[in-house]
Amino acid sequence: MSAGRPGRLETIGFAVAFALAGVLLSVYVVAGEGIYARLADPAGAVIRVEGKPKAVDRGTLVELHRETLRYLIGDGDRLPDAPGTRTPLFDTNERGHMADVRTVFGGMRLVLAAALLGLTWRVASAARRGRLHFARLARRGATIAAALVAVVAIAAAVAFEPLFLAFHLVFFPQGNFLFDPATSNLLALYPLPYWYGVTLLLGALFVASAGLVALVGTVVAHRSSIHSKT
Repeated sequence: MSAGRPGRLETIGFAVAFALAGVLLSVYVVAGEGIYARLADPAGAVIRVEGKPKAVDRGTLVELHRETLRYLIGDGDRLPDAPGTRTPLFDTNERGHMADVRTVFGGMRLVLAAALLGLTWRVASAARRGRLHFARLARRGATIAAALVAVVAIAAAVAFEPLFLAFHLVFFPQGNFLFDPATSNLLALYPLPYWYGVTLLLGALFVASAGLVALVGTVVAHRSSIHSKT
């Protein structure tokens, strides 16, 4: 390995840590109420309140999403009630699934912390070897991470439903994620088009961010290489 050129294991370690940290941070970004408001149907949706259908507008949907998200990420202790009532919005099966999702978010925080620690260690180690070495590592690692995520995003764009089902089978093997579209308030709040949009947005956000890192790394590496020759 010549001076300034990262090794294969170093590059892979950076790419994996960068991909994990970037994707998980992007999850928090795209899960926010601002994105939900843009992806929710402007006409609102129909939910069931005490067994009867009720039309709710987009503003109400955003509020329900806000309360649901607070529960999922651990900032709230309970899921929302149906609008204007003290009746739970979700039925027993849906609440059980939401509890499992909350557990997954808890595990995700641990993975994110580990990825950020690993990325910090890689960055510090590369920086000690000089600007050229660090720039080349960032360029290569970010490019690999962007390529991997782009492949998944493209696959999701053309075959979303099978991948969505596979994701749930892996993370929720207990199988409590299948609901009746005619009666499920969970599906009314989060229809499949919402998940499709969020998934593609997440992929685009990460690939764009990784591309920027790779571009900056390329520019810095080029300038550092010219400087080292003068």
